[in-house]
Amino acid sequence: MLNKETFTNGITVLQKMFLNWTFNSKDPLQMQLWYEAFQGMDDKQFMQVIKTYCTTRIHAPNNPNEILMILAEEEEKNYPDPNKAFEAVRELIRTWGWIWGRQDIYMAIEGNPALVKTVKEMESELRELTADDKYTPERFKKAYAINLKTMCMQKRDQKLRLGAQQQPKAIESDLGRSLPYET
Repeated sequence: MLNKETFTNGITVLQKMFLNWTFNSKDPLQMQLWYEAFQGMDDKQFMQVIKTYCTTRIHAPNNPNEILMILAEEEEKNYPDPNKAFEAVRELIRTWGWIWGRQDIYMAIEGNPALVKTVKEMESELRELTADDKYTPERFKKAYAINLKTMCMQKRDQKLRLGAQQQPKAIESDLGRSLPYET
């Protein structure tokens, strides 16, 4: 669970990197709301996300989700891009075809839930795929990109919820005092 001092240090880093950032670290409600977005992270992970944001973005964050998107982007790097994913499926179809049964195809790609979902959604079109078909590959790549982004964001949210549930008491200092609700 994220330590209050580490959170404050991360906010300070953002303020120093983005001089025009209008974040008010003296406002306890604003600090509480931003902290709640990150509380499921550990200290090291939080500071790594802040560092990555500062080195890859040119604008100050408008909300915590802009910073949290980095977690989804990092998760996305663990899976093939849409072009490689389509070529892998095309090669499986060439090698095994659908004659052997669709379970062979799904067993070969089971490590990538986004790819499995995309193949299931487009199975009928993939069965009819021809070498000169230009529409199906583009449609497949777009659907896979959407499924991959959704899956990575869900994994990010799941990790954050799991971390937040480990210690439900969010802030143990004056950071959360004088708020309109209990912390």
